[in-house]
Amino acid sequence: MKQFMKDNTITYNLMSFTGFKSLLIFTMLLEGPKSYYDLQKAISEHQYLHETVSIDTLRIYINTLKAMGCNVEKTTTNRVAKYYIKSQPFELKITDEQAKSVLKVYKAIAKSITLTDFIALQSFFEKFARYITNEDLKNKFENISPLNNIDSSIIKDLLKYAKNNTEITVLYNSPNSGKKNITILTDRLGISNNKLYVYGINSEYNNYSSFLVSKIIKIVSVNLQKSKLTVPELTVLYELKNDIENFEPLACERIIEKTHDKLVVEIKSKNKFDIMQRIMSHTSKCKVISPEFQKEVIACLKQMKEGYFEK
Repeated sequence: MKQFMKDNTITYNLMSFTGFKSLLIFTMLLEGPKSYYDLQKAISEHQYLHETVSIDTLRIYINTLKAMGCNVEKTTTNRVAKYYIKSQPFELKITDEQAKSVLKVYKAIAKSITLTDFIALQSFFEKFARYITNEDLKNKFENISPLNNIDSSIIKDLLKYAKNNTEITVLYNSPNSGKKNITILTDRLGISNNKLYVYGINSEYNNYSSFLVSKIIKIVSVNLQKSKLTVPELTVLYELKNDIENFEPLACERIIEKTHDKLVVEIKSKNKFDIMQRIMSHTSKCKVISPEFQKEVIACLKQMKEGYFEK
């Protein structure tokens, strides 16, 4: 245990292999029907085990689970016997206060975890919600994640393609124009306002855009050739006054000048809309220094003004 606390690494001498295999088999049978071959393969390929287990030994594990109160059922698929746990006595009991505490922890860490961790948490919350009797809390757990109701296979594929800046075509359910194919040179996935977006260059308008992943019905095709889609990165300088001590720069920003009453901030992005949103979020405290983008901001403000005074 001292070694684990020191380097956070699991080693063979820290594990009870019998107990670990029992938990592994228990978990697999809870997930659904598994054959002896499925169990053998999982154990032999597991990163901590790499062990060959006989069918007789697997029978012992399954009989032990039965003796502990698990209702292990047998089914047959294509003449292959498979086993699964229909019910088990290890019911998780969660109080309302405990559930609220978990929600608080989630909100505290949600801003700093990776998308891979979000995927793992989504699975955890789906399982956790089953044991909550308070319907209001149950609903919060089922809907707290920005990945809720999104096909996990699409998320994993998008992560892979974004990592390699792959050009893909997706069937997208646009709120304005309905279902249509959109080609995107993928750049990254990110969460904004508790919603998951894929970012990249959009071939339709040849600009850097963001698309709600929840609106992607399926990935239609993948272009493994080098894409011809390019959009230059924009660099904008803006001046910020008042309440500068509480200013927190985004990953795409850096402070290039600071005095007692103002900051000069540089923001870089391929997405003009994101830059505009960031500047508008500072309201009247912000003044754009870059001349070309000043025109963009003034035009945007004029449009907003006209919208308010339209008859």
